[in-house]
Amino acid sequence: MKVIQIAAEQTFSLRNEVLRPGMPISSCLFDGDDEPKTRHFGALDDQEQILGIVSIFSNPHPDLPATFTYQLRGMATSRPCRGLGVGILLIEAVEQYLKAIECAGLWANARTEALGFYKKQGYQVMSDEFMIENVGPHYLVAKALVS
Repeated sequence: MKVIQIAAEQTFSLRNEVLRPGMPISSCLFDGDDEPKTRHFGALDDQEQILGIVSIFSNPHPDLPATFTYQLRGMATSRPCRGLGVGILLIEAVEQYLKAIECAGLWANARTEALGFYKKQGYQVMSDEFMIENVGPHYLVAKALVS
């Protein structure tokens, strides 16, 4: 398996299947998908099939230090590949990329059901649970990328 940068359009199908089931594909187009600093990553198998995706957006959070300049968003792993380390590979690729461009911190709105995953990857819970309309319960999580 390898993780590479992919085009925004290559994330839409898995975003729809995992993050927005039953919703129109248009709900999978995020503001900022085509911004110059936005990056999309895909975990591909040996047949070049996308098994997992994640996107990062240049988007500081108002409640975090100014050095937390990127948001992780749209992380999804195909259902048959869950628990196989795909998400860990994606997070590692994102963090490596952000460290290379000297980004000091990363944040995300983590779905409540995925909170344990983020904690295991070193993310700190920064909020109480909150709801994102039409999506569900989330927590703000963040991770410093430099010590």
